[in-house]
Amino acid sequence: MLCTCMLPMLAQAAVPTYRVAIDGAGGLTSFLNDNLEVSRRQSSSELSEDEMQRLVGIAPNQIRSLLATEGYFSSAVRHELDRESTPWVARFTVILGPRTLVESVDIRFTGDIAESHPQRAERLKRLWLLQAGGIFQQKAWDDAKSSLLKALLIRDYPAAAIIDSEARIDPSTSSAVLTLEVDSGPAFTFGDVQIEGLQRYDRSMIDDLNPIKPGEPYSQEKLNELQARLQNTGYFKSVFATVDVDPAKPLSVPIRLDLTENERKRLSLGVGFSTDSGARGQIKWLDRNFLDRNWRLESALRLDRDTRVLGSDVYLQPLSNGWRPSVGAHYEYTNSAGEINNKVLTSARLTSPDTNDEKVWALSFFADRQRIGDDFSNNREALIGSFIYTRRRVNNLILPSRGYVASIELGAGPAGLINKKSLARVVGRATYLSPYYDKRWQAVLRAQVGQVFGADRTTVPGDLLFRTGGDQTVRGYSYNTLGVSQNGAIVGGTVTAVVSAELVYRITPEWGAALFTDAGNAADSWSDFKLKQGSGVGARWRSPIGQVNLDLAYGHETKEPRLHFSIGYGF
Repeated sequence: MLCTCMLPMLAQAAVPTYRVAIDGAGGLTSFLNDNLEVSRRQSSSELSEDEMQRLVGIAPNQIRSLLATEGYFSSAVRHELDRESTPWVARFTVILGPRTLVESVDIRFTGDIAESHPQRAERLKRLWLLQAGGIFQQKAWDDAKSSLLKALLIRDYPAAAIIDSEARIDPSTSSAVLTLEVDSGPAFTFGDVQIEGLQRYDRSMIDDLNPIKPGEPYSQEKLNELQARLQNTGYFKSVFATVDVDPAKPLSVPIRLDLTENERKRLSLGVGFSTDSGARGQIKWLDRNFLDRNWRLESALRLDRDTRVLGSDVYLQPLSNGWRPSVGAHYEYTNSAGEINNKVLTSARLTSPDTNDEKVWALSFFADRQRIGDDFSNNREALIGSFIYTRRRVNNLILPSRGYVASIELGAGPAGLINKKSLARVVGRATYLSPYYDKRWQAVLRAQVGQVFGADRTTVPGDLLFRTGGDQTVRGYSYNTLGVSQNGAIVGGTVTAVVSAELVYRITPEWGAALFTDAGNAADSWSDFKLKQGSGVGARWRSPIGQVNLDLAYGHETKEPRLHFSIGYGF
């Protein structure tokens, strides 16, 4: 009896696999497949025949609903389940019909903007994203409403709201009539700053950095600027600047600052490894109240296979405009590609508060003693003023997945007491992370070009010259082994160029595989310059501390493979 009862159950469970075929949807086929339940469950091993028939039966309604979000409100769908094929085929034939167009748009404003700033209201109507004649899509309709409301919320009207909205669709004429009523509410102004969480540091520092004056019109951009200025000081773990949005009390609204302070002093130890420099150890000392002046002292000792670095930087209190002055002094010993350098760098810098459009002015003194083998030594010095502009447009500064970072560095120093010859230096860099294509594929492009003008490598300190090769530049070659050959060593040249192209396939959200090719070199002149290429494959892991890269590259010049390990992108 038990066996007899089990047989129908087994037969019911043993359903052949099936596939979904959608005809007539054109470019929307992948959109439908990604969102249809019958498509998402076709790889399920526990699907009964009754459940499969249910999924096929409800799919036409799902298809029509999905197509409506793309502007097709009169589509038709035929379906069948072909059991003769192996595997079975759930086939859907779609007749899209005409796409719905926007016939008219009626936007009405109430509140202060209608009474006091009708020109701004008219400008918002002109900037409306879904104008008459455009294709009606649900996402476009939602985005247009969100964009208009945001334009009010971020400036003057933080209590703005959409009172009523309607998209009236007429399938018989494939047209949409849009109406929208927006209440701006009252215009808000800023008041005084109220601070929570300030214990270790002086309030005067916050007042000096505050770009907002009491009585100013409300601006989310101003709040963000205040927050960013304080966050960039290094004194706070977190900074949140908010206001209480009460339409009944719009004038002189207090700014609330919620702060979480960093500790005044910290000693940290670190270890690491890279294929460029081997094992690495580091000791860092941080004092955020250096000389009892709220200056920030950062000192570090770093040791690896080829380098010894000892240095300190002192960051003074930011100026009233948010710019951060700092001074630093560093000693560095390097032993790389047959060249030994004992280097000293001292500098004074002024850095802008905006990390997305960062500007740095600097005056730097470089000195080094270069040695190659037992017979060659050379002392070099330079004093240069420089300007560096960095433009960051990435979705996340710590773990970016799309966007770009580009920078230009300009430096110059006249001949005189320190510089033996007048010199100028120009360096440009860019890294681009493309959006994901088909949710899987991404391109990563890098480029760098630089040149020293006027002086030559016998008088220019090594930190101002160029060498390349290694984990973050030209893979397939050891660190800094691409440059100018001198007495059996590789030294820096006065020109350089590096290009890189990488294609990443995302296997999971965290893991990916890469195919790449790099090319670059450094030389004494462009006439002597010759690109050297490396190509290979790699693994990518989006770890909590950044992008981890493991690459196996082939150096076309050395004709040897080389393993590379690094964290992050070469910005």
